[in-house]
Amino acid sequence: MKLSLRELTAFGLLSVPLSTGGLPLVLYLTPFYARELGVGLASIGLILTLVRITDVITDPLIGTLSDRTPTRFGRRGLWIALGLPVMAVATLAVFVPPAAPGPLYLFVSVALLYLGWTLIGIPLSAWVAEISADYHERSRISGARIWGGLLGSTFAIVAPLVVIGLADAGVTAFAAPRPDSLAPTLRLLAWVTIGLLVVAVPWLLLAVRQPTFARRGQADLRGGLRLVLGNRAFMRLLASGMCAAIGWNSINTLFVFFATQYLGAAQNEWPIIVLVYLVAQLVGTPVIVRLAPRFEKHRMLAVLSLVQIAIFSLVLIMPPGHWQLYTLLNVFTGLLAPVVPILAPSMAADVIDEDQLASGEQRGALFMALWGMADKLAIGIAAGIALPLVAVLGFDPVGVNDATGLRALHLSFCLVPELFFVASVAFIWNYPLTRARHAEVRAALAARAIAEPSA
Repeated sequence: MKLSLRELTAFGLLSVPLSTGGLPLVLYLTPFYARELGVGLASIGLILTLVRITDVITDPLIGTLSDRTPTRFGRRGLWIALGLPVMAVATLAVFVPPAAPGPLYLFVSVALLYLGWTLIGIPLSAWVAEISADYHERSRISGARIWGGLLGSTFAIVAPLVVIGLADAGVTAFAAPRPDSLAPTLRLLAWVTIGLLVVAVPWLLLAVRQPTFARRGQADLRGGLRLVLGNRAFMRLLASGMCAAIGWNSINTLFVFFATQYLGAAQNEWPIIVLVYLVAQLVGTPVIVRLAPRFEKHRMLAVLSLVQIAIFSLVLIMPPGHWQLYTLLNVFTGLLAPVVPILAPSMAADVIDEDQLASGEQRGALFMALWGMADKLAIGIAAGIALPLVAVLGFDPVGVNDATGLRALHLSFCLVPELFFVASVAFIWNYPLTRARHAEVRAALAARAIAEPSA
């Protein structure tokens, strides 16, 4: 089944607020709470890691509940609708905190934000996997979501420049309490995220049909988890995706420090670095979607990831004070960056088909719950590794750093992600669920009529 432009747009639009509210968590939250609110780097790293423990319970539970929701209520849309107010309130709590928030406040507010993100993201990902059974159409749908996410990320990056422009124009609501303050930017992003959620969620529910499935059993959460975790292809894909996510989130966690203190970019210059990267992704996304049908998904993912690793490794020999050179490098890494978020979810949808053939159950949300849990754990693990490491090696996020402090930042920014990127490729290299195997699975499902909608 090929989706219409209206349906693709609806899926892509909801990714905009998820990204607008999600990117600041890994890019702005650490410098904002450390520099402006006085929370230590090691404390932030520990908090973000501990928050992920809650996902071990909430993500599989929400995934299972979504899979078991009666179809007359809309097994995916109901949970997305419930997630809207939760994410809206939590976004405001995290990005517009009181004057002196303590570690407990940060923990609770971020945990609530991730809960709202889970309520929306897991059913949405399962819905994407169910809406089309075609091996390559799934990459097209993932591409639409990536475009939406990139648009949200682009706004999150240009927001500081917008705030600076408004403040210079005399708009007092965006006047910063200090020259490098992120408070006005985060306030703007919070309200934009809430507004976009209010528009995107109803549009999705009205524009896209929700598939229904006949239940073949009454598998509980424990039984479902046992079957999912026993799926060899999914576990390799999950491990690969988690390693890649840890690598990217390590970069995101340290980026503002690296761009401003090592590369020497000013407050109105470092957003340009990320903006160039995001524009390159916008260009690379349709190219990767077009190329994907010509290759095995896992092989294309592995090879392009290796090329990207080789390009990023050049940062290791980059001297301080050259943010323009790093920006040029970002053009090439940005063109290749969409390969993981396009192909990995598409491959996860193929795994769900294989599980459905083996079990007779459609457990898309449970699979995506584990996938989402791994992504969010990656954020916590990246912060739990990168922030304490750079602090132990001698980097000071508040004061002026000497050559030793800058070298600590440089090595942490480069070597930690490279290690996890290589591990990601190793996990995916001999991936067992090939195009030929998936065709066999779909043929068997069609013959058994398992994927037919039920009344």
